[in-house]
Amino acid sequence: MSEAINIAIEKAEKPKRIKFTFYQKMFFLYFLNITDWICTEALLASGYFAEANPVMQPVLNNFWQTIIIKGVIPFAVILLSCLVNKWANAGDSIIINIMLYVGISIYMLVNLWHIFNLSLIHISEPTRQAEI
Repeated sequence: MSEAINIAIEKAEKPKRIKFTFYQKMFFLYFLNITDWICTEALLASGYFAEANPVMQPVLNNFWQTIIIKGVIPFAVILLSCLVNKWANAGDSIIINIMLYVGISIYMLVNLWHIFNLSLIHISEPTRQAEI
């Protein structure tokens, strides 16, 4: 009986880690890419910001090119990466995890920067009241 209690205590003491799969990380990276695009469009529409990425500067004026570069190509690369990962039976590689977490961290920081700038625009613009 005491052995069962000891096992139960050991299991209860271990903190549960949330474990994300390779595929969840890849699609979260894609989600962050899309939110980056949406936030960038919102900041550009405000008129206070300009696109800093020289590759995207000429593309943002063309809707279909933007869809292809920010939506279709990354989605295709993610799908291809998922297929290669499955075919290669790569499992849970430390190097791949580090690369994914670095990419996710960078995109999260970029998105937080966008949110910060969007909040500054909202705060700095005077409240417009409807004329009666």
